[in-house]
Amino acid sequence: MTGRSAGPPSRLRLGRPDLAWLEPAHSMRGSTHHMSLRQILIAAISFLWKMLTSLLYRGRVAICPSCCERIYPGACAIVSLPDLQSLATLVPLQQEPSGLRRVFSILFPRSLQSEWFVRRQAVRICSHCQYPLPYNIERTRQVTIAIIGDVSSGKSVYIAVLLHLLEEAAFIPSHLRFRCHCLTPEARERYERDYGKPLFVDRVVPRGTPRAIEMTHQPIIYEIAIRLEPDLPPVRFNLVIYDTSGEDYVIQARQVRYAPYVLNADAVIFMLDPVAVPAMRASLPSDPHFRYGHSLALGHPLDSFGKIVLPLAQSGVRRPRPLAIALSKADLLKKLRPLGQQLSFLRRQPDYRGGLDLTDLASVDQEVRQLLYEYDLGRFLEAVEFYRGQLFDPVCYTAVSAIGYTPDEQGGIPAINPWRCLDPFLWVLHELRLLPARPTFAAAAPAHGGQGLRAGAPSAQAWQLSQWRAQP
Repeated sequence: MTGRSAGPPSRLRLGRPDLAWLEPAHSMRGSTHHMSLRQILIAAISFLWKMLTSLLYRGRVAICPSCCERIYPGACAIVSLPDLQSLATLVPLQQEPSGLRRVFSILFPRSLQSEWFVRRQAVRICSHCQYPLPYNIERTRQVTIAIIGDVSSGKSVYIAVLLHLLEEAAFIPSHLRFRCHCLTPEARERYERDYGKPLFVDRVVPRGTPRAIEMTHQPIIYEIAIRLEPDLPPVRFNLVIYDTSGEDYVIQARQVRYAPYVLNADAVIFMLDPVAVPAMRASLPSDPHFRYGHSLALGHPLDSFGKIVLPLAQSGVRRPRPLAIALSKADLLKKLRPLGQQLSFLRRQPDYRGGLDLTDLASVDQEVRQLLYEYDLGRFLEAVEFYRGQLFDPVCYTAVSAIGYTPDEQGGIPAINPWRCLDPFLWVLHELRLLPARPTFAAAAPAHGGQGLRAGAPSAQAWQLSQWRAQP
């Protein structure tokens, strides 16, 4: 049988070896090598492009108030929407840009404050959920305050009263100029119908907030402007307020799904229900009207707080945010002690017209901490201190009463007399560098169990206006 063998040449054969049988394997190995190098180059270019765009787009990202997804306002579509309640009236004015046009749109977003856009009632819509965004979202700081708590802690009633006080400008010092404009009138009217009217007109405790069934929200948004000096532009920000059922906070799966705004909140107000504290509940009178609306309470404040902050801890928060612990239904605290042994903050009503009094707040902070410690909430105080510096900083303890009276057995209210409802709200705005405090030079005593809120030596005049505007 003649002919060359198809296999590899014998080692005994002299002369130049035949390497033709290696060529397919060599070319295949080279092709694989070139593909790997190409993939590496593509990955490197993609990484560098992401780094470059992240640097270029820094400060241009915003959070959609409805779906809580990150968006670039300059890259959102602009539409004419005469009826904000119906997307059926939508008329496109500018599609979402692409390519280099998208880059320039993100870096230099168009303002909707022009005659052409105003006449067409133009709004931006979210790229994810088509929610009509605030008209100034591309240039105004969005401040989200998450008011959270367990079932029956009084969140909805507190928010309803807070909105009325906010619109009345009851907290603005007389020397400051203030403007408050609601950017979501439909959501505000709906909240007034469900909670404001029963509370202020019918004088009954409104029903609790139902569990969420949709992953999008309809928050109440206010555009707020505070002029600190006559010859300087005002401090502007959009205040975003949500109201969600307590079950959607204390059940982790529901919080992540139906209350994701807590993860991006600029500050947190935790409503602590005194009736949910076993030692306090046992010290209250046994009359039924002291227990109105508390049959749905889910658990101990320590458990509720732990369940609420767990998603925050797991999400890897980069920067701690202010936390105000508000002991709700503070009118019940008067039932805990005889009249001559009442806590000092229960005997005085703050005057906000002179500005936020940090010395008074520091005194309240100390007394509330001591009260919680006396009623077996030492572990709760320790849990809050554990997360100080990681998730929250600073921390302030306050006491509020949205109604001022205890409802009767049918939920009736004799009158509405809010008491210290603005304390946690104003303190949060102060810590976010959005509201000045009353001038003070006397250092406040440190609170029990920690450093407490930052009050004392620095006065309001010592604040530099440049620092206020440099805050992101």
